[in-house]
Amino acid sequence: MMTVSAIPFWNFGQSNPPRVKELAYTYDGLTAFTPFWALAAIFSIAGDTHGLIGYKGSAYMALSWAVVLFSLLLLLYPRRTGFLLALVALSLALYALRLPVASNNKTIATVMNGAILLSAAVLYVQAGRRGSIDRVALYDQIRVVARALLAIMYFYGIFHKINTDFLDPAVSCAVGLYVPLARPFGLEDNLFGRYLAIYSTFVIEAIAIVSLYWKRYFAVGFILALIFHYIIPISAYSWYMDFSSLVFALYVLSIPTPASKMLYGISLGVANALRENFGRIGTLIPGVSLLLTAGAVVMILTLAFPERSFDMIVHSIWVLVWAVAGGAAMVVLTYVALWNLPCENVSPARQPAWIYAVPGLFFISCLSPYVGLKTESSINMFSNLHTEAGQTNHLLFSKPPYLFNYQNEVVKVVDASDPHWVRQSQAGDFHILHDLKRQLRWNPQAWVTYVQEGATVTRATAASLAAEMPNILERKLLIFKLVDFTRPKVCTH
Repeated sequence: MMTVSAIPFWNFGQSNPPRVKELAYTYDGLTAFTPFWALAAIFSIAGDTHGLIGYKGSAYMALSWAVVLFSLLLLLYPRRTGFLLALVALSLALYALRLPVASNNKTIATVMNGAILLSAAVLYVQAGRRGSIDRVALYDQIRVVARALLAIMYFYGIFHKINTDFLDPAVSCAVGLYVPLARPFGLEDNLFGRYLAIYSTFVIEAIAIVSLYWKRYFAVGFILALIFHYIIPISAYSWYMDFSSLVFALYVLSIPTPASKMLYGISLGVANALRENFGRIGTLIPGVSLLLTAGAVVMILTLAFPERSFDMIVHSIWVLVWAVAGGAAMVVLTYVALWNLPCENVSPARQPAWIYAVPGLFFISCLSPYVGLKTESSINMFSNLHTEAGQTNHLLFSKPPYLFNYQNEVVKVVDASDPHWVRQSQAGDFHILHDLKRQLRWNPQAWVTYVQEGATVTRATAASLAAEMPNILERKLLIFKLVDFTRPKVCTH
């Protein structure tokens, strides 16, 4: 019987498709997923250069490099459950050290990592004396979470954007992404293009939600999502590589089994060819070569444009890496999707009810801007959403239905020991008082003078506000954006 390891990459382009029964002989869905999860972890760490070089402390740096190490080990040994769990545990520890975290993609990755670790722990206990984790069961359980996280992400990607300012072509965050892509063609000010960018965002995300659970024609939304998430990092509007690579990895868990089997076969064929020529380390050679080439290209360009900052140089290198690596992944994933269209609709095995609680809790947490809690890390990135001070630009609410008072405590900084706070105030931004208190606690020598509801509080410090300081849960879990009352509200992250 022919096994997957005997099927080279190029055979998948021939007229005879790979036989699913033969692929099933050695198929391991978790192994198809783990390289993508390792790459998503690397892209995430690469965006935190200052953490890698020690500016954020030795513990932070050690955990960051440990994540890189186990990501590489997982690429070399994608079948090693222990390496996957080590990467997951280290990523969770790093997230905990980072708290409070504003990044939505890091929060989504943490929820997924938590689900992987929790599922593995339950399966380990169930294994009893055998003490080994059933990889098939682990794969089946975390597939439920991955698909739900994508659906939640797209749902809130639509819901938070139903506001007057996202729909305004002068300030919409969709236009912020459109402009750098359209500028080379002279279309950055084209009104039709701007509206197309706004409304296509809703259309693509809506199709993506439906296709996640429409298995027969899953490829429709899947391919649209791949193209969308491949393009947005190339806009260089922000560091999007970690977000897009995360989405690609979650999709690898979410696609129907026949498509996953074909992806497994292609990946294994390429990996085996590299190992035969260069040994096991050969699986890393394409990535290392790509990174070195991108670095060389950017450094040569830097000689012509020496005014570029260090952060911009790093960003440019990884944009080039993503353009090639992300493009290759998009092509392969598109191929396996089209080959399996329409896809055989096989009902999956019933999973334990507790596994649905993980995405369920995440769904609830993303409502936080409307109930007066955090405005960061709630999937409202680049949405133009405003919910502070009892006001909102959301079209479905005349007033946010606050259950908590944090967002009502909006203050204007007048003077401060930290000139950055003053510059933010001079730029027209207001602060949520909770965030000022949190930062004062972190720096007991700092002081700030602010105005709240017409009353001026002079030279407030951590000591003078000691009775009002947020507790550890509030400090770690609640983080707020700067408040902008200008209309139309310009796009922020």
